[in-house]
Amino acid sequence: MPQNEIDFIPHTPAVLKQIFSRRGITPSKRFGQNFLIDQNILLCIPDIADLKEDDVILEIGTGTGGLTRLLAARSRHVFTVEVDKKLFELSSDILKFYANITLVNTDVLKTKHELNPDIISLLLNWLKEHNQPRIKVVSNLPYNISTPVIINLLEGDLPVDLMVMMLQKEITERMTAIPGTREYGILSVITQLFSEVAVVKTLPPEVFWPRPEIHSALVKVVVHKEKYAGRITDYPFFRKIIYAIFTSRRKTLINSLENITLPKISREHLKGIIRDMQLDERIRGECLSVDQLIYLSDAIGKLKKLSDEVS
Repeated sequence: MPQNEIDFIPHTPAVLKQIFSRRGITPSKRFGQNFLIDQNILLCIPDIADLKEDDVILEIGTGTGGLTRLLAARSRHVFTVEVDKKLFELSSDILKFYANITLVNTDVLKTKHELNPDIISLLLNWLKEHNQPRIKVVSNLPYNISTPVIINLLEGDLPVDLMVMMLQKEITERMTAIPGTREYGILSVITQLFSEVAVVKTLPPEVFWPRPEIHSALVKVVVHKEKYAGRITDYPFFRKIIYAIFTSRRKTLINSLENITLPKISREHLKGIIRDMQLDERIRGECLSVDQLIYLSDAIGKLKKLSDEVS
């Protein structure tokens, strides 16, 4: 490729098609590749993330490096992850003169339930080495991995204090959903448990290439991992409760809870807890707020602990 074609960030469909054709790149639906081509939106993202010169950024989905370069200009260091080998090679050429960018060609997820430990180690080691306490996540997040990535970032060990992401609008509706609605689920509970979410802007399909079939949204997520510190005594058990409820969401709460193996805790015990919460025993779990789910988990956990001690 001639040098002048990598001296700027490609941002129009015509330029992208030309460069992709020369590189043998085809946008992948499997990787959720839709490239932001609206420069006004792109330019406002560092401001929304309130970037400071000492910030460390994790970007998931380097793409053609358009956002990466803007982030690098406003921060101390950018770690950017791209799973697609050909896009990684393209963005490496485009960004090769930036000393404060680390590009990684890998999948950010090891499994649906776990971030790639190599990425976590890379970041944690760098943060420790450079005496940096926190990171920000700024990303045009591939839609096909957005839910597991968000959940794992919120639940995991990385010291994230802010996330600014472009997401499928449906995902942002689930993140901000209220109890009893169709959108309210596991993502809603975990997001609201650990953070405050604000939808900054709704994005129409035409600001991306190729155009997705759905609308997107730009969200700002302020992370407060200590938000419910001290109130959830056993988080793995709390997680087990919410997964039991929302994977059988059409069942009543009590029937959902019976899917969990709880030796020596009878249906009558569960009914008693629900009555103590001043709820109808026919209520569905999807109608419970985060606070109610915490109370429920804690009450069942205490009863379970008491049963174990008696036995």
